[in-house]
Amino acid sequence: MRCYIFASAGIDSYEWLWNTDFTDSFIICADGGVKHAQALSLKPDVWIGDGDSLGGEDSFAREMIKLPTQKDNTDTDLAVELALSRGFRDIVIIGALGGRRDHEFSHYCILKKILDNGGEGMLLDEKNIITMKNKPFNLENIGKKYVSFFPFAGDVEGFSVKGLKYEAEGLRLNCAAAQASSNCFGDSKSATVSFDSGYLLVIFADD
Repeated sequence: MRCYIFASAGIDSYEWLWNTDFTDSFIICADGGVKHAQALSLKPDVWIGDGDSLGGEDSFAREMIKLPTQKDNTDTDLAVELALSRGFRDIVIIGALGGRRDHEFSHYCILKKILDNGGEGMLLDEKNIITMKNKPFNLENIGKKYVSFFPFAGDVEGFSVKGLKYEAEGLRLNCAAAQASSNCFGDSKSATVSFDSGYLLVIFADD
């Protein structure tokens, strides 16, 4: 089962989410993320947060977990920990991009946490799909204009890509450089990405 987590970064339009099937998924709202569930007429399974982002809205969920205002982790981080503790490994976070840049960067760190716990996380907004990998994978053409790759938390060794417009073989992706950004599929429907070690941030973008 997929777990959707709604964080509290702003969403200008919900049109891109109208066709998302939330049936049979588990929904967690991290603090002010409840406003997105409300906008989509969804009833969260869990609300978790300190309440500082609610702006006077009435929170609603089947289960309420109130957190202290002063804590080491963000509400979204604790929402992910909750999802992992309940056995979810397919985790999609909406409302995680834009807004405060420190919060946005923390969500990239959360992708690594999910990966280190045997799952796969995804950050979504209208223009971007962001995930993280720590082993070779196949990449499907999902219609986004660009696909970019960045090393995270250290260099990526032996990076190779086949099937994209710009192919590579055995590169060392350095954290201090942008060596594999703004690639695209062209006419291909899929690609293969391999690397020997490291964490790879994968960003599909239409911006």
